[in-house]
Amino acid sequence: MTYRITDCRPFEPQALCAAMNAAFSDYVIPLNLSVGQFEEFQQQRGFSAEQSFVALADDGIAAFWFSGVPMAAYGNRAYTLSVGTHPGHRRNGLSRRLLGAVLETQRDLGAAGLQLEVITDNRQAITAYEAFGFRRQRRLGVLKLDALPAPGVVTHAARPIGLDDLPDLEDDYFDTMPSPQNGRAALKALNSAVHLVAVVRDGELSGWGAAYPDGAIAQIGVRKPDRRQGVGSAILHALWQAVGRKELTFVNVDTDATGVHAFLRKAGAREVLQQDEMWLDLD
Repeated sequence: MTYRITDCRPFEPQALCAAMNAAFSDYVIPLNLSVGQFEEFQQQRGFSAEQSFVALADDGIAAFWFSGVPMAAYGNRAYTLSVGTHPGHRRNGLSRRLLGAVLETQRDLGAAGLQLEVITDNRQAITAYEAFGFRRQRRLGVLKLDALPAPGVVTHAARPIGLDDLPDLEDDYFDTMPSPQNGRAALKALNSAVHLVAVVRDGELSGWGAAYPDGAIAQIGVRKPDRRQGVGSAILHALWQAVGRKELTFVNVDTDATGVHAFLRKAGAREVLQQDEMWLDLD
């Protein structure tokens, strides 16, 4: 079969959403994004139509590689939002061809490389990415919290804030870098929909938390001198109330961030899967 590789500029979100749903239709939990959810996905993760490509067959989109532009905050690497192939077009080398097109346009932009996440149990995908030149960098956990623990003695109050209230430098609050879908650019892209709360003590920002409307927690950062003083718990309770859902999800928590994991486990969160963050360096 003959395939034509083209970027995503000619395609409306409806077509790209349908292609993504079809590519993951035979997974254990099939993907079923609405067009609205797909557009939010694009915004949050920095989708660029010029840097994203599809493989076209006679029956429509056979495969895709959705990408963003190089990000200064992530070593000038471009984030891969998603890669997928329709079940009827697999094993035809389409991902490699799409990657070639992505790399060509990323080189034109001066990108230092690409990065993505893949579920650690998906050995076939990891093997394919390694064959493309990607290398594993860190392990990320996905956790769920389906019951909020009793707050105990309330020593702090978290209140809503805006993105402009966050510090330019985050090193005093984070031990490791959030993945791109949870970074500052993602929060800005979905600014009006993000729940953002903070604890302020003596005029200083002790910590903050950010959540998306679906209950996914993008960030919880507490200033190092203010840790183990109930600040994180106050933020967690405020986010639970703000989101108004029956569970919270913590996506891509670096497993090397032992303090964060200890805090979440103590709160009752359980790990449901792990992902590998992988990088491809460009010459």
